Amino acid sequence: MNKKIFRLFLLILLFSCKSPSLISDYGIDKKDQFFSIAVLPDTQYYTAMRYGGTMKMFQNQINWIIKNKDKEKIAYVIHLGDVTDKNTQEEWERAKTELYKLEAHNIPYGVAVGNHDQTPNGNPAKGDDQTYYNKYFGKDHFIGKHWYGGSLGNNNSNDDHFDIFESNGLKFLVMYFAYNQPGTTHYSESYERIVMRWADSVLSANRDRKAILVSHSTMGRGKNETSATTPGQGSNDNPGQFTKQGKVIYDMAKHHNNVFLMLGGHIAGESFRKETYNGNVIKAYLADYQSRQNPPYSGTKDRNGGNGTMRLMRFNITKHTLSVITFVPKDDGSVVMEVDGDSQFTEPLFN
Repeated sequence: MNKKIFRLFLLILLFSCKSPSLISDYGIDKKDQFFSIAVLPDTQYYTAMRYGGTMKMFQNQINWIIKNKDKEKIAYVIHLGDVTDKNTQEEWERAKTELYKLEAHNIPYGVAVGNHDQTPNGNPAKGDDQTYYNKYFGKDHFIGKHWYGGSLGNNNSNDDHFDIFESNGLKFLVMYFAYNQPGTTHYSESYERIVMRWADSVLSANRDRKAILVSHSTMGRGKNETSATTPGQGSNDNPGQFTKQGKVIYDMAKHHNNVFLMLGGHIAGESFRKETYNGNVIKAYLADYQSRQNPPYSGTKDRNGGNGTMRLMRFNITKHTLSVITFVPKDDGSVVMEVDGDSQFTEPLFN
């Protein structure tokens, strides 16, 4: 065998044995067991194509998830709500086209109801099933899917629902709450009581499942944090504060020691908070990029609609850690990482 052929043989062998590279090795070592959850914050300016947002940004997010499902071990996808901006059928059709692609690739996912997703077409504080959200993502659409757990009520409303999945020998429950913020026009205290009783009963009946609670409105930014408009300058030095709805949900959840995670969008920016009650730790995360700007960050004319920024939450079963990775997937499949203190960080998994 001559030298050229031998070198070619070595190159072929090298690349055929090389394992697929991850978006980042952050949070894991080579032999660690792990899985991931992909998180899609407010997509409202993509589907509405406003403030610099484009549907290409949404498409890049979904395409990245599909392409990287196996190597990133993506077990589930969470949309944090405000799928749309004006709640028009055209916007919902755009969203459906993208999110249904996950089903075509057998990727479990769930969608929270944001304040822009039902009013004025419907009232998110009443469990109204005659809405675009429930036309495209109602109970009837999800019944029969292996990850779907059920919802509140006997109609087609999926406003408050839960999903289930398993990964690496662990069982999980993901519970979604419709937007019902105390102090707002459509707030309903009576509906809130019904939802909290339902959530309490579902969590009690699934004590063997680690629970993730998703509400569009969960938490705000920490004091003086600039992550709403500007990437790359944040930290977790100032904990985020629960919104009024987030506090209601937390006050219910803290009595269930299987709840360990709360996620939300709604308020532009990033933040983190950790609460402990009777020895059980619940971590809360905010991710919402809809108000982000491009340089020179000089106001509305520089807004980019969110720029397609999304998150991967990496569950390291070997090290018992949970790592947040924030990034923008691009047209060519590459990514732009955001690695400041509130965009890329690691916490203990269940404590």
